[in-house]
Amino acid sequence: MKNKQGTENGWRKLDNTANVFPVIASKTYSSVYRISVRLMHEISEEILQEALNETLPWFSSFNVKLKRGVFWHYFESNKKQPVVEKEQTYPCAYIDPNTNNQFLFKVTYFDKRINLEVFHAITDGTGALKFLKALTYNYIKLTYREQLSEEILEMPVVDVVSDIEDSYRKNYRKLSYKKVKARSAFKLKGEKLPILTMNVIHGLVSANVMVDFCRRYKVSLTQYIAALIIWCIYKEYMNEQPHKKPIKVNIPVNLRHFFNSTTEMNFFSYINVGITIEKNEYTFEEMLEITRGQFMSQLTKENLSHLISDNVSTERNILIRVAPLPVKNVGVKIAYMGSEKNNSSVISNIGKVEVLEEFKEYIDRFEVLLSVSKSEPIKCGVCSYGDKLVISFASILKETYLQRAFFRHLTEQGIEVIIESNGVGYEKM
Repeated sequence: MKNKQGTENGWRKLDNTANVFPVIASKTYSSVYRISVRLMHEISEEILQEALNETLPWFSSFNVKLKRGVFWHYFESNKKQPVVEKEQTYPCAYIDPNTNNQFLFKVTYFDKRINLEVFHAITDGTGALKFLKALTYNYIKLTYREQLSEEILEMPVVDVVSDIEDSYRKNYRKLSYKKVKARSAFKLKGEKLPILTMNVIHGLVSANVMVDFCRRYKVSLTQYIAALIIWCIYKEYMNEQPHKKPIKVNIPVNLRHFFNSTTEMNFFSYINVGITIEKNEYTFEEMLEITRGQFMSQLTKENLSHLISDNVSTERNILIRVAPLPVKNVGVKIAYMGSEKNNSSVISNIGKVEVLEEFKEYIDRFEVLLSVSKSEPIKCGVCSYGDKLVISFASILKETYLQRAFFRHLTEQGIEVIIESNGVGYEKM
């Protein structure tokens, strides 16, 4: 089976963004994210394994192992078989290839939930969601084969074989780009949870109610959530006092919405929105308007083209290209540590999940969780399915000041919120 970037010799380059993740990944910052689907009935490990076996051949982006070259990391085809496991550890844990048949993703389950955990080097949320949906379709077909029609059972779960082009290089144009040195962001501090644990809090909201509510303010859902997180940091961590360091929220952007691409490799960039607290009193409406304006100015094809140009130009620099991998790794680590200083938190909204009509009745909802670190101890993942909007916070801090303030604000606006938690360091909302 050959893909668009198909390499008959069984290896391929990492995409432009992926090069950073093998360098920075560790047990304390895994660079792993989780997308989960909750079904209506308990998961069968045996059937889930069979579904995974049927799904993987369609996704060459997942069927790889990571290798070290002289100048770059690269992917090589993985001939082994991934093994489904019952969930035993905390979400988004470091994936050790040596204990995972060299794969860079894991499929686990618990009760009615299927978890897909992905090392970011192989794909972004768009590619992972496509894989999870195909896996879910196959699982449902195998589980309910006696009830489903022949037409549904024979329905393909993906329309084409995976596209693994490097869309950064495809959409690269050499542009002049003057970098502005970013100011270090205000950092969230507090007592940490025990190492290798994570607090997870899901807030379930009506998607229709929330979208209508945001329309009243003439903002998008992501803009509202970003402004609210900034507001909660201002209230709970800054005590509403001026501070020289800005509150800044980092937001991944799916570049497929702006450029021609169907790749299942990474194709995303970031924007940063925030505010420097320079006076004693701000209203939430002020912060919302500031945030909206920053979204509008940064979410343009022109701005994103410059970000692509900057990243690809760096990779193409002759001095960087000929530098041995260990030298590159040092430079990548230094650059990443510098960029991490620029964020107070991160929000990733993978949007509204659409599934084939024939499978909707078997699916309850989807969820997203991000790995956290000492420098970015609280992150937010957002997605919706049908009328179920799930806003999920992952944290390594014992205190839940931000999360409580966030959901309390929504309830004060008349929005009903159902709270779920994994119980780690949980405080009643």
